[in-house]
Amino acid sequence: MTRVQLFAFILQTQIGIAVLSFPYDLHKAAGTNGWMSIFIAGAGVQLILTAYVLLCQRFPRQNIYEFLPLIVGKWLGRAITVIITAHFAFTTCLILLLEMTFVELWILPFSNPWLMIVANCVVCLYLARENIRVIVRYHAMITLLVIIMMAMLFTSYRSMDYRFLLPIGHIGLHEILLGVKSSVLSFLGFEVMLVLNSDIETRGKSMLTPILWANGLATAFFVIVVFICFLNFSPESLDFIPQPVPYYLNGISLPFLERLDLLFLSVWLVKVTATLISYFYSAGKGLGYLFHHNEHRKVMYYLVPLVCTTGLFWRSEKRVQWLSQVSNVESFVILGIPIVLLLLAWMMGKRGQLQA
Repeated sequence: MTRVQLFAFILQTQIGIAVLSFPYDLHKAAGTNGWMSIFIAGAGVQLILTAYVLLCQRFPRQNIYEFLPLIVGKWLGRAITVIITAHFAFTTCLILLLEMTFVELWILPFSNPWLMIVANCVVCLYLARENIRVIVRYHAMITLLVIIMMAMLFTSYRSMDYRFLLPIGHIGLHEILLGVKSSVLSFLGFEVMLVLNSDIETRGKSMLTPILWANGLATAFFVIVVFICFLNFSPESLDFIPQPVPYYLNGISLPFLERLDLLFLSVWLVKVTATLISYFYSAGKGLGYLFHHNEHRKVMYYLVPLVCTTGLFWRSEKRVQWLSQVSNVESFVILGIPIVLLLLAWMMGKRGQLQA
């Protein structure tokens, strides 16, 4: 893939399931000044991505599953591969459950859940089993949807009140850090770049620039979404609106369109599908490396149906909350593993050989 396609892949993976509920989660963690946390989290993710790129540059044309044994040995490398693969599969299942919850609540409240499962299964299986070039072309093609989503969010501005953000800076450092934690988890998706390292064609140029641009635009997108919700809902009302984005759009009526929220959610579903495909592909690459001679295509024929079926039987509010809590812990562990690998590779002088 090219550097432009890498940019599109990371951006589409980051802007996904968290769009609808992120302002609510951030408000619960950090209050009305939670927008400060987004900037800190965005800067922190930029530093993490820089460390990831430095790690990948030591092992050109190899993904994390391939260079893990070179750093920590065969058996420990396979164990960490299992952990990382489980993270991608686990996150895919959580995204699917949250997607089903939002679709049932806002779009298809009386539809059979099996229909949504089958639709997701068919689309994800169709694309995730393909070569990475096909997948990144799909991600690049739908990049325009980000602009469309932003245009719909800016459709109405008359109800905005800047006083909902006041007083600025009244929260403590503890609340800001809680908001940073919530923001970083919403930015998840950038870690898939570790799986893409073997497929990137940089042609002598650094892949750091497109990755940082992708995360920077994702950060800007979330900042705008949060500001729009914070300016339209009072702090007291936000406590009772778990999905403020569609709730805000539901109150907008245009002369030619009655339900703007349904149009927004339709576009959002395409974005979520891109995130699901990215995580399916990343998990499939791990299982393919472990069991199928580094071939991910065979994995998709049982991984996608398994995750989709699991999502159906786990669809309850308590289980989703439990999975979210587990994700809050394991995601930070996964994000820290590449940084530890970078330190180990640097101290031991480990480098990979450039493959033809």
